[in-house]
Amino acid sequence: MTADGATGAAPPRRQRSARLLGATSLAHFLNDGVAFFVPVVGDLLSQERHMSTLVVTAMLTTFYVVSATFGIGVGLVADAIGRRGTMMAVGIATLGISLLGFYASLVSAGAPADALVLVAAAVAGAGSSFYHPLGGSVLQLGYPAGSRGKALGINGAAGSLGRALYPALFFVIAALGISKAATTIVFAVLSLLAAVIVGFGLPKEVNHPAGARPHPSTPAGTGPVAGTGAARTVVPAGEAGPASHRGRRVQGAPLRSLLSRSVVALMSISFLRSVAFIGVVSWVPIYLTTQRHAGLSTSLGWTVTVMYAGGIAGQPVFGLLADRFDKRFVLALDSLGSAAGIFVFLSTSGTGAAALMALAMFGLFTFSGFPLLLSLVADYVPKSSSTTGNALVWGVGSTGGQAIGPLAVGLLTGGADANLGAAFAVLGALAAATVLATPLLERTSRSTRVALLG
Repeated sequence: MTADGATGAAPPRRQRSARLLGATSLAHFLNDGVAFFVPVVGDLLSQERHMSTLVVTAMLTTFYVVSATFGIGVGLVADAIGRRGTMMAVGIATLGISLLGFYASLVSAGAPADALVLVAAAVAGAGSSFYHPLGGSVLQLGYPAGSRGKALGINGAAGSLGRALYPALFFVIAALGISKAATTIVFAVLSLLAAVIVGFGLPKEVNHPAGARPHPSTPAGTGPVAGTGAARTVVPAGEAGPASHRGRRVQGAPLRSLLSRSVVALMSISFLRSVAFIGVVSWVPIYLTTQRHAGLSTSLGWTVTVMYAGGIAGQPVFGLLADRFDKRFVLALDSLGSAAGIFVFLSTSGTGAAALMALAMFGLFTFSGFPLLLSLVADYVPKSSSTTGNALVWGVGSTGGQAIGPLAVGLLTGGADANLGAAFAVLGALAAATVLATPLLERTSRSTRVALLG
């Protein structure tokens, strides 16, 4: 008999949880890896196929715009029909198909290549929009509250590793004798295989609509929530569900009521930070190749990896700081640190140790916004509307900024790669200027813990 009194219950529960975490972590690794690999594809198209800066800018903008807008539809469909595991697998498979499209653009020329790369970017944007709403929902519904944060943290680490390793892995595989264009096929096949693993690896429970079948690992008395939309059925903690509470509907607050001064200010800060950060991140590979003469080699891959790796350490550090200090101050520190990283990098030359340290510093601050922004959201919106609040700040704010960032750099450079350094300086100043909006955020007294990695 197990400790909880249920004979043989613990091993199946542990196995189910391991399958849940393993499959979603694999999906997160691949999703974020491919998403942050797209700028490297832009560099390949620019340098090897001599694609114009205008087309590369359109490719990056298409990718981020589609990713920002398509996710809303994914969430609505998932909440309506369930099938989260199946939809997650579809998202990963779609990313694999997009890589085949990028391969086609790399081996084509002229107008057909321009059209193919835009279509591939749109497909990649759609595929990348699946994981985060689905993966978060699967883990939230599949783990009890006492272990949910740990599961999300491990899962988030997998996404961070994907961002850090994919650019370097691409050039490592290409160095084995495979052409750079053909290397995209290798990653496409890996994504398609992973989609099959994710589709069959997740427990069947995740494919049921929220609330249709409570997850077996959810202990009694924890107040499970049935449903993930604005209207949810809540079973109060500690109660078996008496008639007076069973099936009670809890409506989220109207959208307009959530748009307080603090939420609007946080959305604006999130948007402008993202414009600055993603603008730099998207164009760094091309800047390193054209202005620092890094070349399309393993050296470029490792240099970009160093930048992404900074976020692996940054997220837990800033999550802990947010729990101990005024979150507004920590957010301002994060913005200033990222801006400083940009200017320090611009003061270096080549891709030596100084440049690598500056990029690591930039990544440390840049990829640490998740625990800061979402802990502030939890302070400013009621729990019944947390999903809507997150969508406003993270979806409209941060993801919307991602869509504008690459376009902003393209406009600032005027189509000339030689102007990338000046464009980065403007974006660094923009990131620093967001600190001026910090006083608009209301000071909060309570600490809201969130998963440190995402």
